[in-house]
Amino acid sequence: MKLRPAQRADLAAIFAVEQAVFGSHVYPDFFFRQALDLWPGWFWLAEDEAGQIAGYALGAPSQQPDELWLLSLALLPSCRGQGAGKALMQAALAAMRPQANTIRLTVDPANPAAELYRRLGFVETGREADYFGPGEARLVMQWQGR
Repeated sequence: MKLRPAQRADLAAIFAVEQAVFGSHVYPDFFFRQALDLWPGWFWLAEDEAGQIAGYALGAPSQQPDELWLLSLALLPSCRGQGAGKALMQAALAAMRPQANTIRLTVDPANPAAELYRRLGFVETGREADYFGPGEARLVMQWQGR
């Protein structure tokens, strides 16, 4: 698995990963175009052995000083369980840490990624039953320290 920053030519493939991973409850395609302009240093991709986009991680700033958010981590099911999600998260965190004392994220409590986040130093700071609407529960997690 190769990791690299996102580029404009990757946008269609990123949106395809978004749809494959999250179904109909997704960021719109134009969001990724703007995210690339706004936060290119926090927009990382994982490529499979064939050079195809297999996943992405995207961070963004908060209005709180020294706080960033991981907006999304998405990895195609065929690439899970091989360390790609961990490597992608580590690349995103390495890019974000120099500008943040705190990094926050949300994750579905049933998502196995929650355990990955815990192993990487995130702790649960809250839980909302309807974070993204009815039936869309999320854990709020936080990494702190430099």
